[in-house]
Amino acid sequence: MTMSDIKRVTDLARVSPPDDVTEPVNGPREDATVDYELGIQSPMLMRLHDLWRRKHHDGDLPGRSDFDPVEMKDCLGHIFILEYVPDIDNFRYTLIGTKMVTWLGVDNTGKLVDEIFDDRMRLFYKGLQERKVPVRTIGPVAWRGKEYVSYELVVLPLSEDKRIVNRFIGAMEFHMSC
Repeated sequence: MTMSDIKRVTDLARVSPPDDVTEPVNGPREDATVDYELGIQSPMLMRLHDLWRRKHHDGDLPGRSDFDPVEMKDCLGHIFILEYVPDIDNFRYTLIGTKMVTWLGVDNTGKLVDEIFDDRMRLFYKGLQERKVPVRTIGPVAWRGKEYVSYELVVLPLSEDKRIVNRFIGAMEFHMSC
């Protein structure tokens, strides 16, 4: 790795929150904490974020095809992919990992965001789409009636043309709350 490679990776690690975000405004849920500083705690989520950063070249966003399942095999059960549906200005879950299904008790693959959540979640993803930045959220799994389960989530923007966000790859880590 050359010095310029190290500088590029270091610069990418410093993704700052958008200037217009000072509070967890437009968070996905009222009970969620939004973290644009990416204080990721889960080692698995850190590895996924690091993989995304390595594929984020010279300001170009990575696309779904840039990810090989083999290189993220320890994350696969925790991953979801969300695709933008421009005709209806909404997002559809095209993949939900088996560990997410187990923890949440439901498989929402193929469903639109507003079929599962209220419009606040769709607006949250719209904001991320416009800002083109990754985000971390944490909170209880209250929307499934599982307040005793907490999650840490990372959402990473993807783009097939390297500029316009048309998908997100994300992952959730769960644990029992005390």
